[in-house]
Amino acid sequence: MNDKPLNQTSPDTAASLPLRGLAAVIFLAALFASTPRFVSAELLTPAWVELGPNGSSIARIVVNAPADCPSIQIDGTTQKMTLRQPQPPGFRPACELAIPAGARSATVNGQALVLPQADPTRILAFGDTGCRIKALAIQDCNDPDKWPFKEIASQAASEKAQLMIHVGDYLYRESPCPVLRQSFCGGSPEGDTWDAWNADFFAPAAKLLAAVPWVFTRGNHEDCTRSWRGWFYYLDPRPWNGLCEDYTKPYTITLGKFQLVMLDSSATEQSGLDEKDQVVDFTSQLLSLHPQNAWLVDHHPFWGFASAAFPIPPIPIDSQLEDAWNRANPTGYSLVLSGHVHLFEVVNMDGGRPPQLVVGDGGTSMAEPIRISLKGVAIKGQVVAGDETEQEFGYTLFTKSASGWDFVLKDRAGAVLESCQVITGGAASCKPTSGK
Repeated sequence: MNDKPLNQTSPDTAASLPLRGLAAVIFLAALFASTPRFVSAELLTPAWVELGPNGSSIARIVVNAPADCPSIQIDGTTQKMTLRQPQPPGFRPACELAIPAGARSATVNGQALVLPQADPTRILAFGDTGCRIKALAIQDCNDPDKWPFKEIASQAASEKAQLMIHVGDYLYRESPCPVLRQSFCGGSPEGDTWDAWNADFFAPAAKLLAAVPWVFTRGNHEDCTRSWRGWFYYLDPRPWNGLCEDYTKPYTITLGKFQLVMLDSSATEQSGLDEKDQVVDFTSQLLSLHPQNAWLVDHHPFWGFASAAFPIPPIPIDSQLEDAWNRANPTGYSLVLSGHVHLFEVVNMDGGRPPQLVVGDGGTSMAEPIRISLKGVAIKGQVVAGDETEQEFGYTLFTKSASGWDFVLKDRAGAVLESCQVITGGAASCKPTSGK
């Protein structure tokens, strides 16, 4: 057996190869030379674009070492991306650069970045995407039927959308894989580290990261007792000082006439702890905002339902957000977009509330289905006027219409399960197509 490494073929050996063998070597060399560098040891992810406050857009990428920060070409001008600091222990470094408003093109290592555009007409949304490994709740991370996030993200990347909204909860690999569940998750990383973030989010989301500008929402899995380091270092669009903040300030993303108001609800306590302080804080935040026909985006639903095993009826999520809304009585919102409940839910409330859409169906273990109508159920003095729910992994695609927005729930193969619309200033309505 010849023990010479395959990549050290001698000149004599190369000269003796048949012509077609030599051609194959040349072809493979050219193929590897043209492969995007984010699959190499230097660049660990594709570059992505994310949106932040005050019209900011940021290009980011994760690299193997600080010296690997690549250059970025913006409208023909080359600049070196800078290292995001401080870098937490156990994390690979991230490089970033602010993209000037009005930039027409940007490229990182040959990868063309998809830049944000005013008044987007096609928008993607989902959340709660990681593979759950915690205590006795073990999801089969090795079976795409049980954890289909990579398929969902890849299918969503084909939609040619202009914006992607993740409503929070990225990392679910919080515990070591149990000995008796090695076939489900053997060798899986865990905890708030680069390896776990890569396994749960960056690797499966790679195609979608490169395909569309992103808006990131902080979930309760990213609060100060869990995976906050990865959240602040990799995904939060603002500078940070290495410390965790329980409540970050809300901000507005404006793309032409389209507005998103981003609210950090990660510290919301459903157990009632610190309830009064949280109601006061969220009321103050809502009062500080003055949107115009905006979508309010956060992780916890303002008017959502947690399902329970049949025949127990669904339970309204008793969060402080509902009390804060009642106190602030905000205006200027046409939709509330959230996650947290691992279902697809459309909830219309009376009293002039905007419709609530829950899209917590991005990949983590599904919740029990809601088998009954929620119409007439009261939440904090308001009553559900109509609803639609679905227990199915997938993503939501919004398309701008003359009267508001049409949106569909699609499964991992792109098949439509629910067809819905929300009229500007009005309610949402859905027509299921899944035969339920």
